[in-house]
Amino acid sequence: MNERVLASRDPVQFSSNVDVLKPSATLGFAARARELKATGKSIVDLTAGELAFPTPEYASQAGIRAIEEGRTKYPPTPGIPELRSAAAAYLEETTAHAPADPSRILISAGVKQALFNCLYCLFGPGDEILVPTPTWPTYETAVALTGATPVLVPTSWEDGFLVSVEALESARSDRTRGLVINSPSNPTGAVYPAELVEELVHWCGRHGVWLLSDEIYRRLSYTGSAAPSVYDVEDRPEHVILLDGVSKAFAMTGWRIGFAEGPVEIIRKASDLQSQTTSGAAVPSQYAATAALSRTEEREAAVAEFVRVLDRNRRLGCEVLNGIPSIEVRLPEGGIYLFAKVTDDRPSARIAEELLEAGVACLPGEPFGSPGYLRLNFAVDEESLREGLDRVSRYLEGI
Repeated sequence: MNERVLASRDPVQFSSNVDVLKPSATLGFAARARELKATGKSIVDLTAGELAFPTPEYASQAGIRAIEEGRTKYPPTPGIPELRSAAAAYLEETTAHAPADPSRILISAGVKQALFNCLYCLFGPGDEILVPTPTWPTYETAVALTGATPVLVPTSWEDGFLVSVEALESARSDRTRGLVINSPSNPTGAVYPAELVEELVHWCGRHGVWLLSDEIYRRLSYTGSAAPSVYDVEDRPEHVILLDGVSKAFAMTGWRIGFAEGPVEIIRKASDLQSQTTSGAAVPSQYAATAALSRTEEREAAVAEFVRVLDRNRRLGCEVLNGIPSIEVRLPEGGIYLFAKVTDDRPSARIAEELLEAGVACLPGEPFGSPGYLRLNFAVDEESLREGLDRVSRYLEGI
């Protein structure tokens, strides 16, 4: 018996499949914020990448009706036909040159799954995938889980955190097979202008590089109704995949609906992979997302109202943070984050830890590949934002 007890206490030997796996810094800070709140500490949480607004009523009611009508069985693996059609039509309505073809759409349990499915089907050991930084950490980890090598391509404050074709060319090798971009960017809020998007699409085409464009924040744009899309490029090559969903622009993070749009053969293979993992996204959520995307008048009104409130919040955030001597921040053109530059020599990771103790949770730049910055979510209610910014200001000015 003693031998069995001792054996049960041996450390678990994990597979080499997960050697590269890293916990989510965002979720980790958010969890610690919740733990501190549970002890009675006052915490303003500016970490999570979601809008603190309710899901639009018309979308919620569609999900509720699906449950009431018994639509709770297994879905078709690539998504219910209504949602695949709605997503295709939505892209056609909101970009200049999207092919409105439901067979090119894969519905997944969030954009993360859609992204991983496509990466896993396209890349493997020996391949190199270019990832501009600062970057959402999931891109690097998801690429590494396929066995491919993520090659980080730095951008800077001075160039507006926009990757250039010249930088990509310098990083390209004979093993380069993919490029992952995100505009508007998490964490920087940078928006790739239409001319740069076109350059990137054509650069990928010339070199036979797959372009995966995560456009989940595309509708949260403060310079137009949407940020430029890879599907605004008319003469793009076939090996382009667009990733989007309802999480951000429709305040539906918990509904877990994302989608990929791309060549039919890739969508079919990614669906085959999905059939062996999740079997597909939850059916009531798919009906809610169908309503969110297809009811154009209500959809556009909801997005416009979210953008109006977010625009007010981003301006407030920039005004307060730029009043702090040790912080510099630019007005983001899209997304829901303020990416603040720390202008003294204090490590941003330490500042984020100390800010948490001071009652405000935000993320340091280190997990995004950019030490020396802080990421703050401004998509919260105005009262919380003001209080959180006030705590940041009091803490930084008091040091």
